Amino acid sequence: MGLTRHGYNLLTRPFSDLATRGTQNATVFDLGFFLVPGILAIVLGLGMALSIRGGQAWRAGAALVVGAGVFQIATGIFQQDPTSFVAGVLHGTMAQICFALASVAPLVLFFGSRDHAHLSPPRRTWMAAGIASFAIEAFALAIHPLVHYPDGLFQRPFTLVLTVFFVTTGIWLLRSHRLERRLEPQPV
Repeated sequence: MGLTRHGYNLLTRPFSDLATRGTQNATVFDLGFFLVPGILAIVLGLGMALSIRGGQAWRAGAALVVGAGVFQIATGIFQQDPTSFVAGVLHGTMAQICFALASVAPLVLFFGSRDHAHLSPPRRTWMAAGIASFAIEAFALAIHPLVHYPDGLFQRPFTLVLTVFFVTTGIWLLRSHRLERRLEPQPV
């Protein structure tokens, strides 16, 4: 979508620019980038909470994934609107809450999955994703007062890290569900 938008720079402009109300293909981008992935994150978090028993940290991690999905949907619902200050504030607030929840979730799941060794959770990926997302965000916040940089510059690596987390976790959940079904005693 960014390639078809005149003047949009894929490396430096925020993703939200592509979903700004009144712009070309905004609804399509909104559906594909905010709403559908938000629903998938909610399904993932609920699947983790309902299919795998765990302690408080595990349940908290699953709840953070659900929360990230809810706020990703909210980010899409509250689109940027160049004619409304409030719309921009709501969009930005929903996005920042989504980013914060999604950044914390991998680390909480890492600590909450110690009892799930038999399911081989991707703990290293979770730890790496959590540390990387915090490092990217911290670096961006630290240099922002010193150097003017485009808002979208740090979104690319940040979004890549979180995409790896969500996809890896989804694949793992599907595999562990299949493994548990094979390990269940079969009726005679």
